Amino acid sequence: MIATAKIFRALACAAALMCACAAAIAADFPSKPVKLIVPYGAGGTIDLVGRMLGPRLHALLGQPVIVENKPGGGTTIGADAVARAEPDGHTLFLGSNAAFTIGPQVMAKVPYDPLRSFAAVGTLANFPNLILVKPDSPYKTLAEVVQAARATPGKFSYASFGIGSTAQLSGEGIKVAAGGADIAEVPYKSGAQCVQAILSGEVNYGFDTAIGSVQRVKSGQLRALAVTSSTRLPSLPDVPSIAEAGFPGTEVVAWIALFAPAGTPAPVLKKLEGAFQTLMKDTEVQQKLTEMGIEISFLSGDATMQMMRDEYARFGKLIEKAGIRSAE
Repeated sequence: MIATAKIFRALACAAALMCACAAAIAADFPSKPVKLIVPYGAGGTIDLVGRMLGPRLHALLGQPVIVENKPGGGTTIGADAVARAEPDGHTLFLGSNAAFTIGPQVMAKVPYDPLRSFAAVGTLANFPNLILVKPDSPYKTLAEVVQAARATPGKFSYASFGIGSTAQLSGEGIKVAAGGADIAEVPYKSGAQCVQAILSGEVNYGFDTAIGSVQRVKSGQLRALAVTSSTRLPSLPDVPSIAEAGFPGTEVVAWIALFAPAGTPAPVLKKLEGAFQTLMKDTEVQQKLTEMGIEISFLSGDATMQMMRDEYARFGKLIEKAGIRSAE
């Protein structure tokens, strides 16, 4: 009995010590500026979100939050930089499906494990993409674009914002749904570059995120043929969903989530999760994101990891069916 009591006391002391250490780690974090890696070029959707949230996160955490753009490689360059970073919470990744549930299944090889090299802090929001043409384009519907492409094989192209992006998954899925239409994908580094390619006539049509081009559509700078979600956007009620446009089963919605390197202490992750959850409840943040066409949909770190595992399996089936592959 005495030995058992000593064991219980030792375990209790150990647990108390662990709790004290966890509290100390959380209290000390952050101890220096936080680097927020964005895997897209300046002006893209996630870049805009990161730069909007950065100053507010600074106010909550007490340390500057520096947004650093690392575009390229279908977002894997930025993701890999974070996967290799010190797991102390001071280097974070503001990413999307591209780096986790699409790119690793499209590319021949990525330098990290999408489901094991990171610790999710939480999902912040989700949003669809818009399928866009120039305002003076002769095509008023997505079906007209596809019909014209099928009538002139090899003459049509579309702009996506990178290998392994939701734009590529939608674009290739539409081609499959159209019976294998001959439309070339032209990948760019950001949605902003896609818009320029559309407006300059480099491509026949292309994708941009809702956050990037809702206002452009409203102002008449671009014409939206469809939204890639299963329902219409409240901010663009006259733009049909992808199913209404004639391509059911090709719905792809992007999400924005925050990640730290695997091995980051749990107290640090919880502190970050709490900070971002607070931001998502802020009425000013909610209004700004809504105006951008983004739906706030906060998920905890654990829930985010489960969502990713489920989506990895679902997108894998679509990628296989569409035969999407990259040499990278």
